[in-house]
Amino acid sequence: MKKIHIILCITIFIFLLSASLMQAATIRIVTPYLGALTNKYTDEEYTLDLNDTALLTGLYLQWINTEQFQINFFIYQSSDINYSNIWGFHFLFDYYYDVQENRKNVIGTGTEYISVNMAAGDAFSPLTNFNLENDVWAPFIRAGRYFYFGSPERVRSYFLPWFGLEYDIVRGDVGFTMPNPGPPPPTTFDVAEDIKDESLYGLVGLKFKTVIYHFVDIELKSAFAFNDDEFHTRLAAMANLYLGRHWGVSYRFLYTETLSGSNMYNIGGVAIVF
Repeated sequence: MKKIHIILCITIFIFLLSASLMQAATIRIVTPYLGALTNKYTDEEYTLDLNDTALLTGLYLQWINTEQFQINFFIYQSSDINYSNIWGFHFLFDYYYDVQENRKNVIGTGTEYISVNMAAGDAFSPLTNFNLENDVWAPFIRAGRYFYFGSPERVRSYFLPWFGLEYDIVRGDVGFTMPNPGPPPPTTFDVAEDIKDESLYGLVGLKFKTVIYHFVDIELKSAFAFNDDEFHTRLAAMANLYLGRHWGVSYRFLYTETLSGSNMYNIGGVAIVF
């Protein structure tokens, strides 16, 4: 949790400092979010199959210059879901080049991070004192091309097909007490194991966005991560309704599959634009 707080403070400081350094064409958006997270967690080795929903809080920061770059950062937290506390964030930096009226190219990098701290106690009989900590880092690179159509003053839309690579790094540990299957009298023994895994994935994705008269903003995204052994689906949607030049209301949906299950959230918030 301390790592997340440090990252958040540094990111917010850099983001707000940019307001005094960048030109007026740059747009910055800050959106606090509140909603529900549904987490599914499975582990065949320990016969775990969990499904739970809890409150999700988050903060989204975006910094855009449509002819040069975009940066976005989303940090989120959920407590007491599947006996766990969850912290995570998403960071993306895209650089634009060969910018023309109806298209532009993009190359980007970023990372996903999620931390799961589970304290299930005696919930998984016959196991007792069950604890699990799991951190997943997923740095990635990507490249693609935007294709624009429509009128900037009325309805403006674009497609972004892209491809990339992602390297997932999993670290953690699990511990519990289990009954000894030996002869009576009954006894128990403690188990402690390290979690360590690394996987390389190919990425393909498609993003569609349309802006209607500058006050309705709708975005749909799909992406797939794959290698020889796994295939994971990632879907996202966003809708913003701007009620003035400097504020609006926002809704976001996300569904992601992982090796250990899936996460889905529906969240809403108030967007501040400056």
